[in-house]
Amino acid sequence: MVQASFSAKSALLAQQDRLNVIANNISNNDTTGFKSTRVDFKDTLYNTIKRTEEMDNGANLQRGSGVRIGATTLSMEQGVTQVTGQPLDFCINGSGFFTLQAADGSKVYTRDGAFAVSNVGGTRYLVNAQGLYVLDKSGNRISLPAGTKAEELSCSENGELTLDGKSFATLGINEFANPGGLEAVGGNCFKVTDASGAAKAVSTPSVQQSALESSNVDMALEMTRLIRAQKAFSFAARALSTADEMDAQANNLRT
Repeated sequence: MVQASFSAKSALLAQQDRLNVIANNISNNDTTGFKSTRVDFKDTLYNTIKRTEEMDNGANLQRGSGVRIGATTLSMEQGVTQVTGQPLDFCINGSGFFTLQAADGSKVYTRDGAFAVSNVGGTRYLVNAQGLYVLDKSGNRISLPAGTKAEELSCSENGELTLDGKSFATLGINEFANPGGLEAVGGNCFKVTDASGAAKAVSTPSVQQSALESSNVDMALEMTRLIRAQKAFSFAARALSTADEMDAQANNLRT
């Protein structure tokens, strides 16, 4: 009975984590450039009760010990493009991420192209909503030429930025061999991991100005997953309750 309690407990914990992931996806349905996450499960260790050579029918008798989360997988499917009419909004069509400079100087990557202008020491820099600097294809901060208006900024399909017809920077757009291996760090940003591979410049990017990429959360799918997770949680709770009742009956037996 003890193993049944532990197995049921592992299911409750796993389904609770699954519910947390689903809730996070649903809450970010309107977050620009958000990428939804899916929970994958795997079974835990097994104990062999009787081996094949000990059985007349040649079958193993094994006892499992529960379930646990094997991975949380990012979905990099592109969200719907929404036209905003704002000159500092950018959307990447196809693969690629905008490159930003984090507060500690490291590089992070995002699909959220809602940018703004920040005046630092008399120089106007292109930044994201959290104030992180947007980097160009050479890894340098993008600064706007003095005496120009940000509203007049134009961006070509390959990410080249121009003001008054003069090119001054090109957006740094990078891709990864396995984008699903990126690690989310908050603020719609991701960082490189060994699983994602190193950042590589996109050879032919496709950037749309005055538009943003919406979240790729599929609400119908998430609600279906939510119902399944709730049912699985309920069944695990019932199994735990049943195991507890059986333990109580065994403890109350009298010889």
